[in-house]
Amino acid sequence: MHRLIRLSPLCLLVFLTCLHAQNQEPIQICGDPNPSEWSEVKEKSTPKLNDEAYGVSADFVRATFALMGKKFTLIGNLPWKRCLNEVQNGHIDFAMGAYFNPERAKLFDYSIHYNTLTPQIFYLATAPIIVKQLSELKKYHGCGIYGSSYTHYGLKSENLDLGAGYDSLLRKMRAGRCEYFVEELEIIASFKYFGKDILNDGDIRHVAAPWAESPSRYLVTQKNGRNSALLIQINAALETLIKSGKAEEIWKSQGNNVPYQP
Repeated sequence: MHRLIRLSPLCLLVFLTCLHAQNQEPIQICGDPNPSEWSEVKEKSTPKLNDEAYGVSADFVRATFALMGKKFTLIGNLPWKRCLNEVQNGHIDFAMGAYFNPERAKLFDYSIHYNTLTPQIFYLATAPIIVKQLSELKKYHGCGIYGSSYTHYGLKSENLDLGAGYDSLLRKMRAGRCEYFVEELEIIASFKYFGKDILNDGDIRHVAAPWAESPSRYLVTQKNGRNSALLIQINAALETLIKSGKAEEIWKSQGNNVPYQP
């Protein structure tokens, strides 16, 4: 004879919460498909790159959601601009590695930042650019990437020759279509792990942009969307990673020579 098991309201609530969590769909997170967030994959069309994603943001996502006990899926086959659009429209839950700017903040809710980077100006060795202030840089013609934010340099995307991906920056600069591009030192350094050691390329030089604000990386979600409340847990997990030293371990594990900055 089977005995009827009665659960207290509290136990029943815990049981139903756990059952609901098990049945939940994985949280979807997209990111810039160019280095330094993703490794190259054999199947370029594959949307799920959990095991093949490489980079600080991907590793931070893994560690963060492991602490939260939540399942997730990394989507890596979308251009960065479309990734942001899909998050803005609520079709994808989060974008990782996003920078802050006032216009973007009108469309997205932000986590706390988990990594701060070093602004630089890149140019050809045969055409040096030595500038100390923004007004001097604006005398030159620059390149940029669709969907990227350049407000921390004091630049507007519409004033740059935009292309898709980092290869376009180097190609256009070498072709004389632009004289410089701006990017963070850590991002360009990461290309070494993808067979492109740009920092040691004899044709390329770089210099600091002393007026630029050092940008930080964040997780972002749709403004006031269904995932906004989850940022409380995400922030707590990120703080744990940073204060425990795990964040710095993640940073160093990828061979970064630049000190970790939360």
